[in-house]
Amino acid sequence: YDEKEIKNPMDLFTIISKLENDQYTSIEEFEKDIRLIFRNCYIYNDIGSEMHTLGEALESTFNKVWA
Repeated sequence: YDEKEIKNPMDLFTIISKLENDQYTSIEEFEKDIRLIFRNCYIYNDIGSEMHTLGEALESTFNKVWA
C-alpha cells in the first residue's frame, strides 16, 4: 500500500478540456476539481517541500479570487 497513491487524479489541462467541452453542470463541480488538485498536491508532496509550498501559495491566491 502506497500512502501517496492519488486515487482521483486531476490537472489543469483536464479542467480546461472540461470547460471547453461544457462538461461542468455547476460552478461547484468546477471548484471541486480545482480543490482536488490542491488535495492531491498535499498528499503527494511532503510538507515543507517546494511543491507543497507552491500549492499552498496557489490555493491561497485561488481562495482570494474565488471569494
